Amino acid sequence: MLQGTLTQLVLASCNGSATLRNLGGLASVILLIFALLYRVLCIPVAPSPQKDHSPPRLQLPSWKVTRFFFEKRFDFIKDGFRATSSSIYQTRLFQHAAIVLSGDEGRQVFFKEKGLCLYDTFSIMMGSSAAQFDPHQVGGVVKRMASIQRPDNLQKLIPLILSECQRKMGTWGRERILDPCSSLHEVAFHLVMAIASFDIANDAALSARLKSLVDTVDSITNPYSTWFPWLPGPALFQKFFASMQIYWIIQAAIRTRKRSGIKRDDMLQQMIDEGDGTIRIFGCMLGLSLAGARATGTIVTWLIMHLSSDPTWSLNVQEEIKTFISTHTSSSSPLSGNALIQALSEIPLTAWESQTPNLDFCIRETLRTSQPYTAVRKNTGPDLTIGAYVIPSGSLVVYPFLDTALDPKYYSEPTRWDPSRVLKKDTPFIGWGAGTHACKGQRLATLSMKLMVAYAFTQFDITMVDREGKKINRVPVPEWNDPATCRPKEECGIKFAEK
Repeated sequence: MLQGTLTQLVLASCNGSATLRNLGGLASVILLIFALLYRVLCIPVAPSPQKDHSPPRLQLPSWKVTRFFFEKRFDFIKDGFRATSSSIYQTRLFQHAAIVLSGDEGRQVFFKEKGLCLYDTFSIMMGSSAAQFDPHQVGGVVKRMASIQRPDNLQKLIPLILSECQRKMGTWGRERILDPCSSLHEVAFHLVMAIASFDIANDAALSARLKSLVDTVDSITNPYSTWFPWLPGPALFQKFFASMQIYWIIQAAIRTRKRSGIKRDDMLQQMIDEGDGTIRIFGCMLGLSLAGARATGTIVTWLIMHLSSDPTWSLNVQEEIKTFISTHTSSSSPLSGNALIQALSEIPLTAWESQTPNLDFCIRETLRTSQPYTAVRKNTGPDLTIGAYVIPSGSLVVYPFLDTALDPKYYSEPTRWDPSRVLKKDTPFIGWGAGTHACKGQRLATLSMKLMVAYAFTQFDITMVDREGKKINRVPVPEWNDPATCRPKEECGIKFAEK
């Protein structure tokens, strides 16, 4: 119903533009992207299991649960375990049931059970129990991400990523104090767009417009907008029309590329060459812009903040980068500008992925401490058993990553950033997800972060500063209740001074 309503509204607003092919499929992809992005999914309440097998219930009014889940998710989930004195409890979000897991068994069930599915839940989250999408579109997007991350394709992307780093960071001048919640996120977005489409990234006005539209789609939904799932709210229409404008931008880019006959080493060219349709290209590029840019921007921001405030690890990583560059280039003097981009671009992908162990440790530890992700899946069957409790088919299952990441049983002083941690063989790490729910783009994301850090620390002296611009040798505590950027709780900045 909602999909049909939105389709009619879009067609009525086109003012004579060409009818979009397969608009129903397009709407499905848009709604799917929302589901992947917000991770807050609602499904009809399944029939309740026998009381003896039900997890303890969190005794809070539904409106409070809704408010706390959206506004203070980390604290709400943690307080729920404390209030119920249980590692698993049930609650309600809006008119829907939710079962929250923690502990070793909860984690293992969540990441191993194939019946825990994201894709069956997105339509009701968007406010329409009738909307459906074609699951084959999801398989197509996943297949395309795997193709993009083939070694030969990733090797071609290295100079694109580095050139975008040079272009965006070059606008900072000789010295700049950056907002940690926006500046590096902006670099990550434009870097992703350079990977996705050279033509869009190379058009400053178009790229800025696209960034604004993506931010609209990426904005958090009002937690009260789905109290009446049959009534689409203003935020939903705003997001949908922003998505449609993104679609038209991407559609125009496809047509322009085909007419020009000019081939580029970007994702758009790969998808055109392999015969992907406009809907699939749109799904891949929007998903990459949302999930890829935001996640990469958040992690690389915290990575650079930690490195810039830790003299030991900063020195370790910078020395590693110097040695790495000198090993793979013939130049005996420090490189800069285009010469640096050329040298770094010629380094084999295998070297980037295997010969920077210190940087690997730092990325791993940053993923652990600065990613407040809460995963939500629908149990499509069969019923699951965790200890004495049954999670029936049709239930919503919630697992917070920080349950493992901040568990002192595995990580001593868990809030402390320490890349030197020696992880035992049985120490769980779910920074990229795990099992059937692992991140499909982690190889591209890791390479992008390595290239950003290598370029930044080669070109700049980087320090953390307080609100007055004075140097500080510590990183503020992250706000784990902020699922978008995990912003620092204190006001601070990152100072970049050209070497």
